Parts: sequence; C-alpha cells; structure tokens
Amino acid sequence: MTIRRAAVIVHLVLTGIGSALLSLYGIYVYAGANLNLDTLPMSLYCFLPMLSFPAFLLSFRYRRSSVALHCTMAVVYCAVFSMLNWRFCSELGICSSVAATVLETIATPPALLTLGVAILNFASLSIGNEKKPAAH
Repeated sequence: MTIRRAAVIVHLVLTGIGSALLSLYGIYVYAGANLNLDTLPMSLYCFLPMLSFPAFLLSFRYRRSSVALHCTMAVVYCAVFSMLNWRFCSELGICSSVAATVLETIATPPALLTLGVAILNFASLSIGNEKKPAAH
C-alpha cells in the first residue's frame, strides 16, 4: 500500500464519519423544526444535512459526482443557514452586517462540518488522481 492510497483511505474514513454525523444532525434538527415558518429555507436547512451520507456512499461508485454534490450542498447549506440567521437577528435588531452574519454562520459547528466534509471529499479525489508516467 502506497502512502497516497493510505491518505485516500484516511480521507474517505473521515469523510464518512463527518457525513454520518451530518445526517444524524439533520434528523435531529428535523425532529424539532417548525416547518410552518419559512418553509423552504427550514426544509433545506433540515434536509441538506440528511443527504450527506447518501452522497458519501455515492463516492464509492461515482467519486466526482459525490464531490460535486458535497460542494453544492455545503454552499447551499451555508447560504440557507445564513439567511435564517439573518432573519432571526434582524427581527431582534442585533445584526451588524450581512457579511458579519455570514461569517458568524460559517463559524458554527454544523456549517464547519459541512464545509469540512466537502473539503475532505475533494481532497480524497485530488490525492487519488495520480498521474501515470508516460511510457517511452
């Protein structure tokens, strides 16, 4: 086993653990969510994390599609989460700016885990794509 192969395996294991945690978090949030208020953003906020582990399982067959799904889910999740946070803090009148709200949202554990899973999945794809030396 090469170092490259071992690194891919480590990245995939970490991605799988993170994806499973995200899916469990999505189920936990869905159990207590009020989908009557802000139906679309709340639905996306609950359901996107739940799709993380199935997207990870896709990586065993279609690695590029899995990476694209995780990256898309991370961007959409952070945008929806920021939108919900902006609505909450603007109702209370405690928002300083949109950028500050987005940065504070990205610093939360669920958003960091979502971004981390996407980055780890991309890293496993990048490391696994080794170039074969040309035959002379």
